[in-house]
Amino acid sequence: MGRLVLDLSNEKWQCEHIRPGQGIKEEFHKLPCERQGAAFNWNYVKVPGDVYTDLQRVGEIEDPFFGMNMHKIKWVQEQEYWYMCKFNVPVGMKGKEISILFEGVDYSCTVWFNGHELGAHEGMFSPFSFEISPFINFEHWNGGSNILLVRLDPPPRNFERVSGMKFNYNGDYHTGLVPFGIWRPVKVVATETVKIENARIESFVDGNNATVSIDVLVDNVVAQSKNMTLELTIEGKNCDTEKITKSIETLVCSGENRVTFDIDIENANLWWPWDMGEQNLHTATIKIIDKDYIVDEIVETFGIRQIEMAMNPGYTEEEAENPWTFVINGKHTYLRAACWGGQPSLLYGKNSNEKYEDRLRKVKEANINHLRIFGWHPPEIPYFYDLCDELGITVWTNFTFSTNVIRKELPFANEMINECMEIVKERRNHPSAIFWMGGEEVTFTDAHAESGNKKLMAMIGEEIKKYTNTPYGLASPLSNETGVKMGYKPKESQHANEHYYGAGHVFMEEFYPKLDSCIIPELTAASAPSVESLKKFIPQDELWPMGMSWAYHWADIDVLKILNVEVFDDVKMSSLEEFVEATQVAHGIILQYALEYYRRRKPYNSGVALCHFITHWPDIKWGIVDYYGDKKLCFDYVKRTYSPLLISLAYDKRRWEDEDFKASIWIVNDYYKEFSDMTINYNVTDDEGKVVEEGTTKVESVKSNSSSKYVDVVCPTPKGKTFNINLWLLDEQGEVVVENEYTLLVGSQSKAKALCKEMRLEADERAEKMPGFYRYFPEKWE
Repeated sequence: MGRLVLDLSNEKWQCEHIRPGQGIKEEFHKLPCERQGAAFNWNYVKVPGDVYTDLQRVGEIEDPFFGMNMHKIKWVQEQEYWYMCKFNVPVGMKGKEISILFEGVDYSCTVWFNGHELGAHEGMFSPFSFEISPFINFEHWNGGSNILLVRLDPPPRNFERVSGMKFNYNGDYHTGLVPFGIWRPVKVVATETVKIENARIESFVDGNNATVSIDVLVDNVVAQSKNMTLELTIEGKNCDTEKITKSIETLVCSGENRVTFDIDIENANLWWPWDMGEQNLHTATIKIIDKDYIVDEIVETFGIRQIEMAMNPGYTEEEAENPWTFVINGKHTYLRAACWGGQPSLLYGKNSNEKYEDRLRKVKEANINHLRIFGWHPPEIPYFYDLCDELGITVWTNFTFSTNVIRKELPFANEMINECMEIVKERRNHPSAIFWMGGEEVTFTDAHAESGNKKLMAMIGEEIKKYTNTPYGLASPLSNETGVKMGYKPKESQHANEHYYGAGHVFMEEFYPKLDSCIIPELTAASAPSVESLKKFIPQDELWPMGMSWAYHWADIDVLKILNVEVFDDVKMSSLEEFVEATQVAHGIILQYALEYYRRRKPYNSGVALCHFITHWPDIKWGIVDYYGDKKLCFDYVKRTYSPLLISLAYDKRRWEDEDFKASIWIVNDYYKEFSDMTINYNVTDDEGKVVEEGTTKVESVKSNSSSKYVDVVCPTPKGKTFNINLWLLDEQGEVVVENEYTLLVGSQSKAKALCKEMRLEADERAEKMPGFYRYFPEKWE
């Protein structure tokens, strides 16, 4: 076989840190391959990984996530780190073109091999490689006869300088630490002088038939041209597609060569999101053959699917000019989405395939069909997309421009755009990857309006067309006040976060219906993780009463108390257990109201994403699954609310008194199948469980991919403090297909709003007097 790969992740790595510049003075880069010597007692580390996890593992630092430890270890990012790997090269690689391939280093580094400086690289997302053939030792020594040294520079501290080339490590749910490390695998790759660089796979679907187009980039590193054969084999990976083989004879000239295969497939096994069909996957094996010798070979997994965008109905050209409805294989879909909120850990060394598998299984359990990776997080690793391919979860990937003015001068703009294109090339063949987006909140302030942000997002959109047919969006949101100033239309996309950030100023039933836009890519509520999880990162003496570590882990205590009052008429502060449970239930009730509201607006609204699904460090904020993988109580509200077939109660306010309670019952069907002979049952019960109203309605048909109102509910408001509304949808055999439930309050909506407003004004007054989280603990400031 032509291509051989040695994954250095399986070799032993060591690391030492030192003052910036001192490693060269100490001649670390000249260290020889020997069993003793200056590096004998360097720390053993893991690659892929990160600096902080390596230092914690060896005991140089305490758990960064416990208490307020992060501020104690900022010294870590003031050092440079020398990574060393000694290894033997397989004899079978002799005579080939051999390179060291780095799939990703965060953020910048310089590389030496056997005493020779190979070069430097900057940028977290782009792979890079260096030729090492002239310097290799093929002897096999105990401990390795070749030495690779990587000097990792101190991480960047000003995000503006590296926007688009590293994810944003600032912001209101980050930590003050800048993650860095060799975060992706390092490999020794041996090839012939002709090799396959990459392949782009596109599918074009027409009913049950499809055309698969595969564009192969072949690189010939010598001057001589040669006639060779490119052979493509397509076969089903988890489906019964018959093997298809096609060969093309071509002259491979010096430099880059492109060869395209077009394969027509009748009755194709298409790839679908999990709620629309099967997740049929295929493999494409591409070989370069010289006579009977396989010069090079790659295998790509892909799905046959086509993504298009359609305009949302109900909006004029003055309101929305961009298409926001995702059309998969000719069928319109609704995004029951979540912002991912990951990676599972901010510190790469704490991630694992098992964590990804667990978290993504929970995504599907919550009836989520789509994940949005926005610009505050890195694009995910290939294994994440592999799992989404298998599970039928579609993915929207932002590039890492987030809430900042982006530098636009050359050559920096070209470097940023190149980094984005490298992200695309590595992930474009995954059928789950259905959308790319330029920026996250880069149309957010007056400074953004005066910047070149809009122009740069458009430049990326033009460049991306060269690499993929997958749709691209400029930025999110587009339709806030600043976005409209920049020329975007007023009803494109909105982030529905101000109910959380402005807690006390407006209630949920007033806030969410005012946001009229085609899509809602972000919608926020918050809660504390379980008491068991809190004990893992909050010191015992700060658990209750709350200590400063709560605020340090981004608990906005005033907001959580105000939202408890909005939902329960009570701050729920009599104990830690009561408070935690209340925040999680309030979180669920708020998400239930908001997500169901937008789902009922289908097809005018084409998607909504709660923010977040997970959290990348143990915070007290938005995730419905906490850092340790435990589901909060709000998880079950989302699971019920995101059922593809939903029975939903539309109501105008949370509190009712001395009046008739009025609501309506809707059915939302995201499936592409019709349900016939259904029955809606409902009842209203008081706080003692007594039924005060009930009803039954026959439903002849629930149309596929639809949202409709079926029943009006009117009854006197029950006595007591709370009342419940229970809904059931039954099939023709009388079996419950789906159910839902709601708890509302008996009381004065106006008095509750006044109380929450008063609490908010008091909180704002404290915030003006004390900076940051000191507003909760003024004694620490004084």
